[in-house]
Amino acid sequence: SQLYLLEGKVYQLSFAPLKSGQQTVGWIGYGYQINSSLAQNLANVTGLSVEFLLNEANDRWLNLAAAAAPHMANNSAEKLGQQIVSGHPDPAIFHTSISLGMVNQQDLKATIYGSRSSLLEALRQNLWQLMIFEGLTIFLAMIVAYKLSGRISKPVKKLVRQAQYIARGNYDSSVDITEKNELGQLAQEFNLMQQAVLVREQKINHQLRYNSLTNLPNRYSMLETLEALCAGDSQGCTLIHLDIRRTKTVNDTLGYDTGNLMIKEVGKRLSDLNKEKMIFHLGADEFAVILMTTDQMQAVTWCKNVEKFLDPPLCGEGVMLHLQVHAGVASAPMDAKDAQLLLQKADTALSHSKRAMIAFLPYKAEMDADAGRTLSLVNDLKIAIEGDQLQLFYQPKLDINTGVVRDLEALIRWHHPEDGMIPPDAFIGIAEQTGQIDALTRWVIREAARQYNAWVAEGLTLSIAVNISAENLKNQNFTTELQEIWQEFSLPMDALALEITESAVVSDPVSAIGMLCDIQDQGIKLSIDDYGTGYSSLAQLKQLPVDELKIDRSFVDKVYSDPDDQIIVRSTIRMAHDMGLSVVAEGIEDAETLEWLEEQGCDKAQGYFISRPAPAAEMSQWLKEKNNPNKAISANA
Repeated sequence: SQLYLLEGKVYQLSFAPLKSGQQTVGWIGYGYQINSSLAQNLANVTGLSVEFLLNEANDRWLNLAAAAAPHMANNSAEKLGQQIVSGHPDPAIFHTSISLGMVNQQDLKATIYGSRSSLLEALRQNLWQLMIFEGLTIFLAMIVAYKLSGRISKPVKKLVRQAQYIARGNYDSSVDITEKNELGQLAQEFNLMQQAVLVREQKINHQLRYNSLTNLPNRYSMLETLEALCAGDSQGCTLIHLDIRRTKTVNDTLGYDTGNLMIKEVGKRLSDLNKEKMIFHLGADEFAVILMTTDQMQAVTWCKNVEKFLDPPLCGEGVMLHLQVHAGVASAPMDAKDAQLLLQKADTALSHSKRAMIAFLPYKAEMDADAGRTLSLVNDLKIAIEGDQLQLFYQPKLDINTGVVRDLEALIRWHHPEDGMIPPDAFIGIAEQTGQIDALTRWVIREAARQYNAWVAEGLTLSIAVNISAENLKNQNFTTELQEIWQEFSLPMDALALEITESAVVSDPVSAIGMLCDIQDQGIKLSIDDYGTGYSSLAQLKQLPVDELKIDRSFVDKVYSDPDDQIIVRSTIRMAHDMGLSVVAEGIEDAETLEWLEEQGCDKAQGYFISRPAPAAEMSQWLKEKNNPNKAISANA
């Protein structure tokens, strides 16, 4: 489109080609004159004054055409248009100017303007019409919105009611919305979600109440059942708490798959035995059985039947396992009147059956006192090790040939602030079970090392034997800890010796012998304590890197009068000497026993006849007196 000035008049013309195929055969032009008629048409449409102005030169504008609004005169219109394009408009009007293009290098503009007061007057005149129109529009919109909201809110309310219904744990109804729109699809998805939640809740509820390995009811189900029995009109019941033996050993040696196979088989056999199906798998290797009787004889009979049912070995996956259990028995309401307490009583009886190596054991009231004392010692032992409650007593080993004491055995004592003196038999086992034995052994060795140096300073040269546990041999850092203690106290290698029972070696001979060989390689002497009470074979004894063998007191205390004990002790002394070991006899109670051992060639003797265990201060005085060459060893005063 182009603007053209023809004979003093401005036209807007447009030309377009006429083509036949790709060839132009002519042109067609069309346009209109920019004149007063065009301006009037625009003024009538907009209700505003319109002017077309052509810039001649030096900011002089030629009015080509003009049309005023009905309320304005043409003369004033021309003046206002030129004021607008010149940049000096009347403040009483609102206006705009638009550049339409160039005509022979001259700018053509259109101005549109109107009176502000006229506009406001027109608005006032049409205000009530506008208000009525807007009111009708709002009213109609509200009616439409109400209708639409009804169609939307009704199914939404259904969904809300269903959600509240489901929230209360009800899943037996669904949402019925037949619409094919998004709400209908939402209702369908809501119903599918409801079914999925129902399936998951059933699965969770099953997992809550049943053990995944055996699919037997679990501890939660058992407590729920016991609570119902204890709170109801039941005549009483008996709870049997069972624990499978050697599960840890099977897991460690044959793997957890075999261990799980053993647990599942025990659960199956128990279920076959109990026709009432009140078998519960409490977790790991623990089971429980509820018998609807309080008769102890029936409970004992049931436990014996368990032994029979478990007696056939489990054969599978290349293994043959003998299934055995320990059991603790407690009855309600005699032993306890609520579920938790009844389980606690049965568990206490189970612990005592394990400790006594008895297949099953009924609960007795005195078991609680033992359990409470044990728990108290567990809590107090750590404080004792870190504090000043422990003390070493020393018992001499007499060299029978020379009558001189060169060796002592360190024996730990616990001065409990409330219970008084506690012997080692009462807390060594606790230390082993609770993992405190390593700390306890380190304390004993360090205290023995300190006392050794103290005696050397007094002019007493001795060797102190310290007892170690089988659990110490499982500590991979044990040999390193020994080296650190020897270096810390600057000990000669023969200052301390280590004693270990033969039963400790039997539990894991390969590992234990390897550890003992490492200790001997450091130059530390080793002794087998309580020989004859364990289950070691001569082949194992031959492999042990020991320097000394101690005959247990059970063979020595009656050796003077018992021919059988004489044979055992005599042959042990001879065998040990043939293996290059020195022999110590424990439990010497009289002079006759000491003389008999001297006749048999025993190297050292230890017992109350020579000296009771005593604190370091008392033992120092005793050693100075007894090792005086002018005095002979006699009965302990």
